[in-house]
Amino acid sequence: MSAASPTVPRWVSALFVALSLLGLVAILLTVILGFETPNTTLLAVSAALIFAAPLAVLWHFAVTRTLTPAEKRIWIRALSGADVFSALSEYMRSTDLRASAQKRAADSAARRAAR
Repeated sequence: MSAASPTVPRWVSALFVALSLLGLVAILLTVILGFETPNTTLLAVSAALIFAAPLAVLWHFAVTRTLTPAEKRIWIRALSGADVFSALSEYMRSTDLRASAQKRAADSAARRAAR
């Protein structure tokens, strides 16, 4: 196992977040400027671009060998739970995915214990 902290490369984060934001802006422009006759091509491209950041996370998650199966289960729960947007953001900007996974697991256990 590698001693380096697993993380999404910064250029991947920057590129895919920018593409997702571009998709959101394009969707807004399509809705505002094309409300009577929408541009189907722009709408389709924009919708695809919106999913750039989540797809980058899924790609990194699938190819990374530095997270243990237990840590991957923690991230799967976080990325498929109610706080998906928070988890997505943390996964993209975390400098240590292992530490972030442990923090998320501890927070989840604390919430369960508080019930």
